[in-house]
Amino acid sequence: MPAGDVNRPAHRWVSVEGINGVGKTYLSSRLANRLGGSCRMLSELTDQGAGQGPDQLAGRVVAALTGPGGTFLRTGHPLTETFALLALKVYEYERLTRTAPRPPAVVLEDRGPDTVAVYQAAILGSGQPPDVAQQAMRRLGETVELWRPQPTLTLLLVDDLDRCIDRFEARLGAPLAPADRDLLARIARLYDGLAAAHPHRIQVVNLTGRTEEDVLDEMDAWCRPVLRQADAA
Repeated sequence: MPAGDVNRPAHRWVSVEGINGVGKTYLSSRLANRLGGSCRMLSELTDQGAGQGPDQLAGRVVAALTGPGGTFLRTGHPLTETFALLALKVYEYERLTRTAPRPPAVVLEDRGPDTVAVYQAAILGSGQPPDVAQQAMRRLGETVELWRPQPTLTLLLVDDLDRCIDRFEARLGAPLAPADRDLLARIARLYDGLAAAHPHRIQVVNLTGRTEEDVLDEMDAWCRPVLRQADAA
């Protein structure tokens, strides 16, 4: 990779973020349908199958990081997990923008590098003062930026925490342990801090009290300038 090229956003990249249960994957899929053929949807790491082809590397690594009966990607080696997930985010960027024969004009990513920074910082900072996790989140964000640029645009979906947890538990088919509920609360606070620190990149989309179509209209409106930039490039 040429020196100085890593932070040049040669391709437009939109990530969708939010805590578990906010409806991010469903809304991202519907948004991709709205945006049309110029947009390539990139599934969340945990939704990528562990096949044998070169495009299935992410699925195989995630399978290795998935502990039996675990709610999140935790095997008891949080530093190893963190850097493995950061590497996968770099791999996805490289695969889609630098080695693909026809790179997409716009990528819509269900969970971008911010997910790794926020979730792993919350895990690494468990039991520590809040500023420990905040500092870890900043450092992880800076680390990934050494190897791939941050997204052109990030849509952070937020909703009532208890409602998100209820949806997540319904999907799991089991109640969350109190420690996992506390972890999601810390993750939500870290996301709030991240959005406040990067207001030009991260746009907060509040789902509370709104219809699905209204939320999609707002997400679509934020993405349209990115598509126009890609068309003009």
